[in-house]
Amino acid sequence: MKILNLKFKNINSLSGENEIDFTNPIFTNDGLFAITGKTGAGKSSILDAISLAFYGKTPRVEITGSENAVMTRGEKDCYSEIIFESAGKKWKSSWKQELNRNGNLKPVNRIIADFNDKIIADQVRSCDTKIVAIIGLTFEQFTKVIMLAQGSFAAFLQADKNNKGELLEQITGTEIYAEISKKVFERNRTEKEKLDKVLVELEAIKILSEEEIKSLTGEITALEKDKKQVDEELQKLETAKKWISDLGNLQKQITEAKQKLPELEEQIKTAKETFEKSENALKTSKEEQKKQEPIFKKVREFDTKISEKEKLLQPILKAIPELEKSKNELSKSLENQKADLEKAQKSLIEKQNWAIENNKYKELVSNYSAIERENQLLVNSIREIETLNAKVTELQKDLELKKSDAEKATNDFNEKDKNLTAKAKELETKKSELAEILGGKELSKLQSEKENISNFGIQIKNIIDVENAISTCQKEIEDFDEKIKQFEKSDKELSKKIEKDKKTIPNLESQINLLDENIKLTKTIQSLDEHRQNLKDGEECPLCGSLEHPFAIGNIPQIGEKEKKLAVLKKQYQETTSAIQQDEQKLTKLVSDKDNALKNKVKEEKTLSDNSVKQKEILSEIRNISTDFSTPIGENKIERLNEFLTKKRDELREVSTLIEQASNREKQLVNLRDNEIPALQEEKQKAEKAKDGTETAQKLADREFVEKQKLGTISQEKYKKENATFLKKLKNYAVENIEALKKCLDAWNNNKKQADELTSQTTTLKGKIALNNKELESLTNSFKEKQKDKQDIKTDKQKLSDERKEIFADKSVEDEENRLKKLLEVTEATKSNSEKEMNVVNVELQNNKAIVKEKEKEFLKTQEQKITEKTIEELLEGFNEKKIISDDFSQKIGANNQTLKSNAENLKNSGNKLKEKEKQQAVCRKWGNLNELIGSGDGKKYRNFAQALTFEHLIGLSNKQLQKMSDRYILKRTGDTSNPFELSVIDKFQNSEERTAQNLSGGEKFIVSLSLALGLANMASKNMRIDTMFIDEGFGTLDSDYLDVALNALSNLQSEGKIIGIISHLTAIKERISTHIEVVPSGNGHSKIQITN
Repeated sequence: MKILNLKFKNINSLSGENEIDFTNPIFTNDGLFAITGKTGAGKSSILDAISLAFYGKTPRVEITGSENAVMTRGEKDCYSEIIFESAGKKWKSSWKQELNRNGNLKPVNRIIADFNDKIIADQVRSCDTKIVAIIGLTFEQFTKVIMLAQGSFAAFLQADKNNKGELLEQITGTEIYAEISKKVFERNRTEKEKLDKVLVELEAIKILSEEEIKSLTGEITALEKDKKQVDEELQKLETAKKWISDLGNLQKQITEAKQKLPELEEQIKTAKETFEKSENALKTSKEEQKKQEPIFKKVREFDTKISEKEKLLQPILKAIPELEKSKNELSKSLENQKADLEKAQKSLIEKQNWAIENNKYKELVSNYSAIERENQLLVNSIREIETLNAKVTELQKDLELKKSDAEKATNDFNEKDKNLTAKAKELETKKSELAEILGGKELSKLQSEKENISNFGIQIKNIIDVENAISTCQKEIEDFDEKIKQFEKSDKELSKKIEKDKKTIPNLESQINLLDENIKLTKTIQSLDEHRQNLKDGEECPLCGSLEHPFAIGNIPQIGEKEKKLAVLKKQYQETTSAIQQDEQKLTKLVSDKDNALKNKVKEEKTLSDNSVKQKEILSEIRNISTDFSTPIGENKIERLNEFLTKKRDELREVSTLIEQASNREKQLVNLRDNEIPALQEEKQKAEKAKDGTETAQKLADREFVEKQKLGTISQEKYKKENATFLKKLKNYAVENIEALKKCLDAWNNNKKQADELTSQTTTLKGKIALNNKELESLTNSFKEKQKDKQDIKTDKQKLSDERKEIFADKSVEDEENRLKKLLEVTEATKSNSEKEMNVVNVELQNNKAIVKEKEKEFLKTQEQKITEKTIEELLEGFNEKKIISDDFSQKIGANNQTLKSNAENLKNSGNKLKEKEKQQAVCRKWGNLNELIGSGDGKKYRNFAQALTFEHLIGLSNKQLQKMSDRYILKRTGDTSNPFELSVIDKFQNSEERTAQNLSGGEKFIVSLSLALGLANMASKNMRIDTMFIDEGFGTLDSDYLDVALNALSNLQSEGKIIGIISHLTAIKERISTHIEVVPSGNGHSKIQITN
C-alpha cells in the first residue's frame, strides 16, 4: 500500500485547505523527507489526517456523535481525502464532518471510491469493512505499520524483566492471549462449581423401595373399593334431598305467579284509556294542519315580492354613499391642484431671476474637470512628501533599533560561550560522582540484586497470606458443619408438623360443606311459613296431599346454632391452612439455607485444598531462592516468616536507595551530554549568526536613511511653485479652494434642473384641472338619479309589508308549519306507544296464567314419586356421616397416589441428574485439561508462551532489517528461561562478542529499536506490502555518526519503493534531508504547511 496524495482541511491546528502530493519527484527521488516545525505546531496532525481518511478515527483523539476535537477550533467544517495504491489498483477514501446552523455536529460523511469515482461504500460500517479488505490491515495494525514503533521498542530494551512482557504485549497487540488464558481459568472454575451443584442436588433426591411401592398400591385398591360403596349410598341420599327441595321450589313459583295476575289486569285497563285519548288528539292535529295550508301559500307570495324589492334597493343604497364620496374627493383634489399650480409658477420665476444674477458660473460646466485634475496633482504631491517624511522618521527609529540589536547580539554570543564552558565542566563532575556511587559495580547488577531481594520478600508475604487463609478455611468448614446439623434437625420437626396439619384439612372441608348444605335446605323450609299457617290437622296439604303437618305445629328447624358452628369450623380451617402455608415457607427457606451451606462448605474445602497446594509451591520457590528455608520451619512459623520479611525489607531499602542515587546521577549525566550541551552549542551558533546579521542590517539602514532625506527636500520645492499658479485661477471665481468652486458649480446645475422641472409641472397641472371639472359635473347628475330610484322602491316595499301583516302579522310560515308538523308527530308516537304497552301487558298476563297451570301440573307429578318418607333433618344427618367417610377415603387414596407419583418423578429426576453429572464431568475434564495447558488467573501462562513465539518471529524479521542498516550486529534471545524476553546483540566487529541490550550505547539502541520497529511493521502487515511509513522519535539521542547510519539505512529503503517521513524539530535532521514539509505557526494557535526542497 502506497499513499499517493493527501488533501485535508481544518484538522487540529492546521487550518484551511492543505495538500501533499507524494508522487512529486521531490518525495520519490530520495525516498526520505522530514516533517519539521516547532513543538506543538501540528506536525503529528498530518498523521491524524491520514488516519481519518482511511478509518474515520485517530489514535490520539476520540470523535463522538456530539464532540469532534479534531476540527480546528472556530471552524464549521473539516475533511480529509487520500488517494492511495493497493494491490496494483488506485483508490480514493474520504472523511468529512460539518456543523449545522445551530452549531451542532452533522453525521460523519465517509466515501470509498475507485479511481474512476465509482462509489464502493458510503456508510460508516460498510467503509470500516471495505477499507480493511482493500488495505489488508485493521486500524490497530495500521497504526503499528504506518507509524514505526521505534520509541516503544527503545523503552522495551530498557525495561526490567517483570515489565517486558506487558510492554511487548502493548507493542505487538497480543493482548488476546492473556484474555484467552484468563477466560479458560474462569470457565474451568465455573464448570467445577456447576458439577458440585449437580452432586449436591443428586444426593438430596429420595427413592422408595419395591416393598414400600407394593404396600401403597394394595392399600389404594382396598380404599377405592370401600369408597365406591359409600358413594352409592351418598347418591341415593342426594336424590331424596333434591326431591324435597324441588317440591318447595315449585310451590313457591306457583304462589308468585298467582300474586301477579290482579296487577296485570289493572295495567291492561289503564293502557286502553291512554290509547283512546291519544287517538282523539291525533285527529284534532290533522284538522288544524289542513285549515292553515291556504294561508301559508298566500303569505309566501307576499314574502317573495318583498324580497325582490329588497334586492333592487340594496345596490342603490350601496352606490349613493360611493358617488357622494367620489364627488367630495374630486372637489378637494381640484382645489389642491389649483394651489399647486400657483405655487409652481411663483417658484419658476425665482429660479429664472437667480440664473440671470449668477451667469458667471455657466462656464464652469465645461472648465471644472480640468481645474479638478490640476488640484488632484497637487494633493498627490503633498501625500508623497508626507510619505517620504514618515519614511525618514521610521528609518531613523529603525537605525537606532539596529544599533541596539547589534549590541545585544554581541552580548548574547559572549554569554552563550560562557555557559557552554560551564556545562562541559559540570559533565566531568557528574561522571566522577556516578563512578563514586557505584563503587566499581554496574547499575544493571545492582538492579538484578534488587529484583532478587524484592521477589524473595514477595514470596514470604505470599506464604504468610496462604497460612492465614488455610486457618480461616478450617474454621469456616467447622462452622458450616454445625449449621448443616441444625438445619437437618429443624427440617424434620417442621415436616412432621406440616404433615399433621394437612391430615385435618379434608375433614374440616367436608364438615363445612355438609353444614352449609344443611343451612340452605333449612332456609327453604322456613320460607314456606306463610302457607303452613293455613294447614289443619286431618285435612290434605294442597302441595303434597299429606294429612299430617309436623312443621305447622312449631317443629320448624332452626339455623342459629348451625351458623355459629359453621363460623367456628371456617375459622379453624383458615387458621390451619395459614399455619401450613407459613410452615412450608419456613421449610423451603430451611432447605435453601441447607443447600447454600453445603455449597459453601464444598467451596471452602476446595479453597483449603488449593491453598495447601499453593503453600507447597511457594515454599519450594522460597527454598530455591534462599538456604534459610532448606529445613522445615517448625512451630511459630508465622513469627519466623515475619522476621525474615522484616530483614529482607531492610535489605531492599538499602539497595533501592543506592540504585535511586545512581539512577539520578546517570539521568543528570545523560541529560547534560545528550540535551543541555547540544542545545547550548546550537544556541551559540544561532547567537553568532545573529551578531553578524545585525551588524550588516545596521549598515544598510544608515544608507537608506540618507537617500530618503535628500528625495524629500526636492519634492517640497516643486510643490510650492505649482500651488501658486493654481491659486491664481481660483481667484477668477471669488473662491480660495476647490471645494468652494465645486459648490458654485453644483448650485448652477441644481438651479437649472429645478427650473426645468417646474416648467414641466405647470403644464401637467393645467391639463389635469380641465379633465377633473368635466368628471365632477357627471358625478353630480348620477347622484341625483340614484336618490329618486331609492325613494320609489321603498314606497312599493312598505305597501306589500302592510298587506302581509293584515293576514299573518309578523309570524314565520316555516316556524308555524314546523310547529304543526311536530305536534302531529308527537300525537302519532303517543298513540303507537300506548298501543304497544297494552299489547305487552296482555301477553304477560296470558303467560302468567299459563305458568300457574304448568307448574301446578308439574308439582302434582313430582309429588306422586314418593321417593322418601324421611324428614330433611334425617336425610342431612345421614348424608353428612357418609360424606365424612367418603372424603376420608379420598384423602388417603390421594396421599398414597401422590407418594407414588413423587417417587416416579424422583426416579426420573435421579436418572436425569446422573446423565447431567456424567455430561458435566466430561465438560470439567475438557476445561480442566485446557486450564492445565494455558489457563491462569493473571493470564501470564498462555501470554508468555504465545509472546515467546511472536518474539522469536519478530527477531528473525528484525535481523533482516538490521542487515540493511549495518552488517555489524545480529539480534538473538539470551536463552534465560526466567527472563524469556531478554535480548542480546552479537557484535561481529568485536570478535562476535555477545552483549546484553541493556549495555548498548544510545546510538546502538536506536539502530536496534528501529530494526525491531521495521520487523514489527513487516509482521503486522503480513502479506500486504507497505510503501509509506513515518517515524516520530529517538533521533535526539544520536551522535552525527549514528545519525548518518540511521538516515542512510532509511534512505536505502527507497530502493524497495518505500517513502519514509521523519517527524523532528532537530536542526541536524533538517540539514541532512533535502525535502521538508514544514509546519509554520500563522497566529491564533493555527498553522499552515510549506513544502520545500
